[in-house]
Amino acid sequence: MAREDSVKCLRCLLYALNLLFWLMSISVLAVSAWMRDYLNNVLTLTAETRVEEAVILTYFPVVHPVMIAVCCFLIIVGMLGYCGTVKRNLLLLAWYFGSLLVIFCVELACGVWTYEQELM
Repeated sequence: MAREDSVKCLRCLLYALNLLFWLMSISVLAVSAWMRDYLNNVLTLTAETRVEEAVILTYFPVVHPVMIAVCCFLIIVGMLGYCGTVKRNLLLLAWYFGSLLVIFCVELACGVWTYEQELM
């Protein structure tokens, strides 16, 4: 009886975490799309730019497609977790946790790389 209750509690916790994961991914996707459109409007209105603003012109067009692609990937990963939890499918849950592990390792590597770049 206690084991069944703990499994139900863990399933509800996984539902809540997946919902939070989806909401965060969708909000970052919306902000990225809004910022891309907003910056394009601002940058087309100012034809005469200074050298400092030229960095913004070259930096932001690269960041936004990457952010949008990553958010779409995270939404798919969240769906895997939700569907695996609802159907109690171990294969989907294994893909979900494997994807989360890969995402964590990539974020950790990016953090270390950024720290190394700042030291140089």
